[in-house]
Amino acid sequence: MRLIGLIGSGATTTYAPLIIYENMEYYAREESLVVISDDKRGKRYIGVIRSLKRYEPFLIPYQRTSYVDNPELASSGTLPFSSAYVSIIGVLSPEGKVMSVEVPPNPGSKVYVVTSPSDIHLDLGKGLEIGVHKFSKIPIPVSTEVLPYHMAVVGATGTGKSRLVKAIIDEILAKTNYSVIVFDHTGLDYVKYYPENTINASDMVLDVSLITDLILNRTALNTRTYEQYILCSILKYLYEYYSDMKIDGEKTLLNLLLDFDKKVSWNLFLDKLDYTKLLEIMAKYPVTWDRARFKRIALSTIKSMRGHEGTQIRVSTLVDLKLGDSFFESLNGRHILPKHVVEKALEKKLVVIDLSTEEIMARRYIVSGVIREVWRIIEERKEPINMTIVIDEAHNYACHTCGEAKYAISRVAREGRKWGFGLILATQRIIDIDPEIRSNINTWFFSKLQTPGDYEQLRSFINLGGIREETLAVLEKREFFLAGLGNPLKIPILIEVKKVE
Repeated sequence: MRLIGLIGSGATTTYAPLIIYENMEYYAREESLVVISDDKRGKRYIGVIRSLKRYEPFLIPYQRTSYVDNPELASSGTLPFSSAYVSIIGVLSPEGKVMSVEVPPNPGSKVYVVTSPSDIHLDLGKGLEIGVHKFSKIPIPVSTEVLPYHMAVVGATGTGKSRLVKAIIDEILAKTNYSVIVFDHTGLDYVKYYPENTINASDMVLDVSLITDLILNRTALNTRTYEQYILCSILKYLYEYYSDMKIDGEKTLLNLLLDFDKKVSWNLFLDKLDYTKLLEIMAKYPVTWDRARFKRIALSTIKSMRGHEGTQIRVSTLVDLKLGDSFFESLNGRHILPKHVVEKALEKKLVVIDLSTEEIMARRYIVSGVIREVWRIIEERKEPINMTIVIDEAHNYACHTCGEAKYAISRVAREGRKWGFGLILATQRIIDIDPEIRSNINTWFFSKLQTPGDYEQLRSFINLGGIREETLAVLEKREFFLAGLGNPLKIPILIEVKKVE
């Protein structure tokens, strides 16, 4: 450790003025870890330096002196000095534990900056080793007990969010019995690290209601007018497709689906259809979708439902122009259900879903479907599942207008802690995360933010301990503040995330 200054008058139990010795300014850097030695009381305090400022009594901005009109005096006759304040973390016990502060440090107490882990005996317990304090290089472990209490990683593009999340995932897999499911929004951040554990979203089965919504969204058809036609057309397509597919001799897949031995009529199909079982059949026997066949069925369905001729023409035109063969080809070969994802995660401990090939509606459907399946298992077993869901670019799924995905994530945020079911949300835009979800996240990693509005949002529900927006703006890549339940040092602390491969 290196002696850098003294505590000034006016200290409290949360902060203490620091007067820095001349020529020690280089060692007194903002966010440096310091030890305050109060010899009169026999106590040692630990804290971090914040609000570092440089003063000159003769060059006060709001007071005119002779130095202003005689610049040559400023080069030799001034007495500049530095001051700051120490944000106090706690009192160090002889065993290295951080105890609560009961009395402020005395003025005149010596302040030492910690320059290496060997300078101080600090027992922060064990946990996930994500990184070290930037200047002292002391490891800052995150307790594994906070996993079901949810985490968020916030930072602008290029700050290293994915590297931090990767470090967290690796530590979870190495040190806990938790399983992890990762939703990779772009397919660029996590898929490359875990190719053997990756599932392509293009292999996930989509239900008939989502396919209906995708068609309506792409064609910009009015939902109130056309939804019934499109939904019935999709069901009629499945009816015809599985009527033509035979198994066990004369039986068709429709007989298997409805558990019915005789010929299945269209009305019987609609009357007895179990949509959950339909998804299982679609996964086991993937549908081959064809644009021309769908258009024929759609026109026939609209006509049978007494739709206008103009409606038929409009649907026929938009199926060709707005959907085309590529849309229907993207629906082919899907054979994975949410239950398969969760089963694989419980068995292999890690699954990464590459969402990059899907439209945002399908991505949200997949996220909500997997989360619902986890809840189904929890409700069935009535015991903790010990699982963490990682959602990349979470503002696309946890926003107020994100529909089913938002409601699924909200339930995990509210109720997950009881069942060992946690969230890790990575996002550029904290302001877009729904407040109900945000308020249930207890551990935060934050770096340079995207907009000033994000800083104001962060400050509204986290005690930043004197961290200024300007401080965040100059952080380097892989530098994050750790705050909240997972921080063993109580106040936000600057860490340097370890390198990952």
